[in-house]
Amino acid sequence: MRAVRPLFFSMCALAAALAVTAAPARAAWPDDRPIEVYVGFAAGGGTDLLARAMTPFLQKHLGGKARIVVVNKPGASGEIAYSALSRAAADGYTIGIVSTPSLLTIPIQRKPKYDPAAIVPLARVIDDPAMFVVAGDSKLASMADLVKQLKANPEGLSIGSNGIGTNGHMAALALQQATGAKVNHIPFAGTSQTKTSLLGHHIDLMAMSTTEFTEADRASKDVKVLAQLGAERRPGLVADVPTAREQKLDITISSERGFAAPRGLPPQIAKRLQDAIEATTKDPEFLARAVNEARGISYLSGAAWTQHMATQRGKFESLWKIAATK
Repeated sequence: MRAVRPLFFSMCALAAALAVTAAPARAAWPDDRPIEVYVGFAAGGGTDLLARAMTPFLQKHLGGKARIVVVNKPGASGEIAYSALSRAAADGYTIGIVSTPSLLTIPIQRKPKYDPAAIVPLARVIDDPAMFVVAGDSKLASMADLVKQLKANPEGLSIGSNGIGTNGHMAALALQQATGAKVNHIPFAGTSQTKTSLLGHHIDLMAMSTTEFTEADRASKDVKVLAQLGAERRPGLVADVPTAREQKLDITISSERGFAAPRGLPPQIAKRLQDAIEATTKDPEFLARAVNEARGISYLSGAAWTQHMATQRGKFESLWKIAATK
């Protein structure tokens, strides 16, 4: 019996060793399972198209067997996705596309369902300035004309936007701040509805993103752009349109989109993601294949975007006070 026990334990040890040897080694991040990218808007929208256009190139630049899947979590101007992202594990397998102004204005407007500090920017990808647009047959042809009308009838101008807390809404408030005149802001469910109302002469003016202005818009002459609201003119379809600053109105409003992660992401994983995002924004094949989805490419590192967001948050808080006094 005494001879059997050592033999039994030796066989157990050998079996355990063989089991460990036979067990497959678990792959390291990001090769062992897909990375999910949360998108707070429905499939087919601008943010979704950007995510899907970038996905294969992010996989390429991450290297190895990296796989990325887009997960749509639409609703509440992105708040549903932001909430899910803020609560996700900070392990590199969940990231999201976030958009400003909404990421910054939701906490100003109401108590959000997420902790803003729990979402950490990885990199900005898109900077998409707003524009002031009128119907093609409008008598307004410049910001000077617009200011003149506002002075003549301080509360008589209506401006449409794509919703409360959006870049269009902020542009309307910035116009009011810059001119001292009250404007009648009318929020719509989206840009297409706003444009329909503009063309039907139900509103005088609308704010829309530069990337939403299409070849068809320019060719039809149904709409007329009064000003870009970027710090500088953007190339492309509206390159001939001066900025508001060029027309002596200090208004700069943009919609920005980029990637973010839950707070606590390991630095080495954050850096690999940031490097892959930056490489994608400079990839000639991506830029050639994603012309529509990639308009407005303007990369900023996570640190630089975080600093920029702090400035933007102060601006939006100031503008929101104007809305509160209406």
